[in-house]
Amino acid sequence: MLTSDLLVTRISGGKIKPAYASFNSENLELAGLLIDTFEQHTGKAYGDLLAELEGYEEMNYRFIRGLSQLLGRRAVVETSSAVDPSIAREAVFEACAGMALSPAERKKALQKAAKKLSISIPELEKSLWADLEENQILKEFNPLSPAELLRQYNISLTQTLLFRAVDLDIWITGDFQNVLWKILRSGLMYSLEEAEEKAGEKEETERLKSVHLHLDGPASLFRMSERYGNSFAKLFPTLLKSKGWSLKAGILHKGYQGKRILDFALDSSEETFTLTREAARYPERVSPEFQLAEGQEGYRTGIENGSGVERKEAGTQVVEADAEIDAEIAAYDSTYEQQFASLSLGGWKAKREPTILKAGRYAFIPDFSLQRDGMKVYVEVVGFWTPEYLKKKIEKLKEVKEPVILLINRKLKCSEKDFPAQDVIFFDRKIPANEVMQVLRKYEGRKFEEDLSKLQKMELPLSGEMISLAEIAAEKGVMSGALKGVLTERLAEARESKKLRAQKEFKEPKEPEESGKYADYVLLENYVIHRQLLKRINLELEKPGAAETYADAVKVFEGFGLDSSLYYPVLEYLGYKVIWTGLSEENAKVKKAKK
Repeated sequence: MLTSDLLVTRISGGKIKPAYASFNSENLELAGLLIDTFEQHTGKAYGDLLAELEGYEEMNYRFIRGLSQLLGRRAVVETSSAVDPSIAREAVFEACAGMALSPAERKKALQKAAKKLSISIPELEKSLWADLEENQILKEFNPLSPAELLRQYNISLTQTLLFRAVDLDIWITGDFQNVLWKILRSGLMYSLEEAEEKAGEKEETERLKSVHLHLDGPASLFRMSERYGNSFAKLFPTLLKSKGWSLKAGILHKGYQGKRILDFALDSSEETFTLTREAARYPERVSPEFQLAEGQEGYRTGIENGSGVERKEAGTQVVEADAEIDAEIAAYDSTYEQQFASLSLGGWKAKREPTILKAGRYAFIPDFSLQRDGMKVYVEVVGFWTPEYLKKKIEKLKEVKEPVILLINRKLKCSEKDFPAQDVIFFDRKIPANEVMQVLRKYEGRKFEEDLSKLQKMELPLSGEMISLAEIAAEKGVMSGALKGVLTERLAEARESKKLRAQKEFKEPKEPEESGKYADYVLLENYVIHRQLLKRINLELEKPGAAETYADAVKVFEGFGLDSSLYYPVLEYLGYKVIWTGLSEENAKVKKAKK
């Protein structure tokens, strides 16, 4: 954005619109002149550039200063001095005990300070004020074409105007995912609904084709949030990349008549954001030698130095306004992502995804999903808010059928009774993992009972010598614990059935084939293992010298491809015990228990 004093608008009939710069020859030549001026001052004192720009401003003050702000964010200005200016000033201050009342005292103080800093007196004098803006050096400048500069200016005017928006309505026909993702990443207050009815019920699960997004603007907040306003304005360049869009905003305007709301409307047919043929005559000029890290170019927004070019602070690291906003959003977003990723949630995997959930005629898009064993629980983090926004969110949550956990910052001054969701967790600075886990345990319990009922009616044929329960559970879409419980029961029944058959006469009919299959297997840890494989392992262990130590047994197990979690259970099942005399597997003895 530009600073507010550089916003040029036209107001008529209750409507407001920025005074966009057209791509005519006059504007293109003026933009080219400013770009050339920056390039010509590369390597020179920054004050010289400021003085020349100030002379240009007499032609069209706000327009030229606005262009200069945008160009200033593409420049790198550094302090050039033998020592840090603050250190130089401190040394001189100490050398003269705070004051030099004569040229002789001044010279003596400079000599003393220069000697202390191991530099010459001229170098010291130059260093004293090298960090003043006019004394700094324009080290590098990343040029662009005059047409692109005008285009960026028009975009910046729009963003600056939107910073004053009370609300914003956007209609998009086609792919709206990038805009939606930007809204979510920014933590903006929004609602989403279909802009047109679907053809029929068969399209219920189909992606929305045309949407209406309503956003609460920065001016709707009780207290103006610069961070929210920056994020809000940053949405516009993303919208420009979409097709078939239109917007309408209510802009809070303060004039001689007082405060009033003016209408601002725009759509994708606006030509001020598209380069014309005339503009194309001015080629793009980007210096191949200019190197900046991604997102690290230009100047910070909001600190004006009086010349139209905005400064951050002394030094070489500078940040473009748009990149700064992105960095703030990324940092804010990654804070929660990092917390979720670091939470120990017992196998639940956190994922950031803009999933669209039905909420009546609206759509609800949670911040996260937590997934495990076919279960999915959504998580919504409540950030910026107004009473109206919270009221709308509550109404939408009443219509959402999927499980949703609400995480609410205590600073919002809300109570649990204000929210209809089954699970509401309040937090201060960190998301409480224990409370989240308690909620997830409830869903795990419900899923466990459902899977038990489902598996008890399901055939579970066993084949192979070693079967992973995790693989079967994933295939059937059930929890491993429920599967293990059902298999434990069936294996026990099969063993009992086999025992009874052995006690009966040989002429007695055989049990069903399924029971015979289960009787051939043993459940150890999270694997079902065929008895024949265990017999072969036992024969290998019984060979002389094959398993005198635990390390020897491990080699045998590795030869059969056993998972490390099975080593101890297999030894125990086969009647072995391990005698440890230290921490080394080489010294741990393996003994066969007496029958």
